[in-house]
Amino acid sequence: MNSRNINHCMALLALVCLLSPLTGGAEQMLVPAERGAIDFLLQQVEQSDAVFIRNGKDHDGTEAARHMQRKFKHYLDKGKVHSAEDFVRLAGTGSLISGRPYRMRLTDGSEIETATWLNDALAAYRAEQNRQRAAQASP
Repeated sequence: MNSRNINHCMALLALVCLLSPLTGGAEQMLVPAERGAIDFLLQQVEQSDAVFIRNGKDHDGTEAARHMQRKFKHYLDKGKVHSAEDFVRLAGTGSLISGRPYRMRLTDGSEIETATWLNDALAAYRAEQNRQRAAQASP
């Protein structure tokens, strides 16, 4: 790469850095594939028939998804969410106020920590995404 190309790249990088606060800031820093994984997790929570237990109170999937979405936005705006794993750790694990883990009561009556459920859903999502990519790459 010659110096002219380097200068051109540097100018482009500077422009991107200057414009990023005008085009969504932290949201723009999230890789689309990670945003897709987070959206998938929020959708799974919202559509779940489980009861979400936060600080000893029961919530349905819609309420739980809204709460996690608010926490996600809070941490995203602070620049702390870069992956779906960050989302689970920061928005889906437990209460900042009480320190108690979020739990879920499944339809069979058993309970599980929400973080475990989210991580399992994320692993299944990533496996399916990898399977689809492999299928598209095969002749």
